[in-house]
Amino acid sequence: MKRLALFVVVLLACASCCGGKPATEPTGVGAVEQHEGRDVYHISASLPVDYTEDMEWVLRYDKNDVEELRQRAATEDKECDVLFFGSSSIRLWKSLQEDMAPLKVVNRGYGGAMLRDIHYNYETVLAEYRPKAFVFYCDNDLGGFDRDLQPTQLFDLYRLLVERLKADYPDCPIYILSIKFNENRVAKREDHRLFNTLMEDYAKWADGVTFVDVNSPLLRADGSVDNGYFESDLLHVNRKGYAVWTSVLKPMLRAQLGK
Repeated sequence: MKRLALFVVVLLACASCCGGKPATEPTGVGAVEQHEGRDVYHISASLPVDYTEDMEWVLRYDKNDVEELRQRAATEDKECDVLFFGSSSIRLWKSLQEDMAPLKVVNRGYGGAMLRDIHYNYETVLAEYRPKAFVFYCDNDLGGFDRDLQPTQLFDLYRLLVERLKADYPDCPIYILSIKFNENRVAKREDHRLFNTLMEDYAKWADGVTFVDVNSPLLRADGSVDNGYFESDLLHVNRKGYAVWTSVLKPMLRAQLGK
């Protein structure tokens, strides 16, 4: 548990902006003055607020999965065609190098990753690798947990990640994999659907961003999930599921990279 002492400055709307007088006038914090016919409130003090936030969840994988990424980065060749990163659906893709051949790929996924802690571990995950393209998947922020985000909040974090990647790797195209529907998190189905819709629309106008629908091929004709593509946990795709993902994604990457 980390305790943060914050000093919060509260700015009250001036009366002329709101079309009326404030209900109460605070004392000892500031004063209202006339400026060019408007009431302007000047802050002269701050209000100390004692605030406690549990941030340990951000570091929950730091001593195993993320530490493994650190160790691998010390020995792996940093040149690659495609850097895959994200949560366990990437990490568990054990046949990734074989599936993507002749592309040279590196797998930087880690189990349980949320986009919030991927931002936190950004430099560790990407290290000094020099890819020609990125592939990203992460769905745990909409996983049915106490700390779940709203789909629109996750969408904003995805866009922030895209902007970070564009700033640091301006010549690298970014491939965003859709969130897969699954029976393990069926209660989050509509959140997943909304997020996929937002990302698909975003990628239509965002330069260098491609939304890859790896969800629809795992569904039956009636829209239900085909569990034959999933492990027994009904969450992670199995070898057949990864084969489908490969059939969708690999031609895009090869065309992009000319291989």
